Amino acid sequence: MNQFFFDLEAKTNFSESDFFVNSTNKKAVDLVSIWPEWHNKAAIIYGESKSGKSHLGNIWMKKADATLVDLKNNDINFNKNNKKNFLINNFSLIKPDQENIILDIFNQCLFNDNYILFLCSDSKNINFKLKDLESRFNSIISTIIEKPDDQIVEVLINKFFSDHQVLIANNVIKYLSDRVERSYSNISSILKKINDLSLRNKQKITIPFLRENFFK
Repeated sequence: MNQFFFDLEAKTNFSESDFFVNSTNKKAVDLVSIWPEWHNKAAIIYGESKSGKSHLGNIWMKKADATLVDLKNNDINFNKNNKKNFLINNFSLIKPDQENIILDIFNQCLFNDNYILFLCSDSKNINFKLKDLESRFNSIISTIIEKPDDQIVEVLINKFFSDHQVLIANNVIKYLSDRVERSYSNISSILKKINDLSLRNKQKITIPFLRENFFK
């Protein structure tokens, strides 16, 4: 039987049941779970790109009926009369001209008994212009999603190919898991390259295919 190759778009699934919990992310899961018992009405989840913090953020956003503010965007719509919870995504990218708006959101939440969840890759490179915002941000409860362990790596490989509707054998998953770098962004990158090359060459993803093209 011939094998057919289709470039099927992966479906994004932010459901709670689809989030895999283990020791690397349990503290972040627990932080979301204890809401609204957050000190200072806010919390921070740190984690590298593709670590699952956006997934957790979306789970919380649905529970809290929160408004998303993504700091990748220059134009942030904020109505001071809105009594809403807020999810602030990509906070590490904050620009000086966005700080006043974030401080306004912070003040609104404190005044109206609302909440903010910040998603942040790193705090080391944030140079705050507003000391009030810096002080408040540094007083927030926070947790980190740690680098992926062996269990998470296998889950990520399985999920990636399942989302792309690609069948892959267990021994191939194990072969990949033993060789990929323990970094969420690097795992995501190499899995995409593997899938793209498989589609382009119309080849099944096997150990010989991986050995020839990626792990010589």
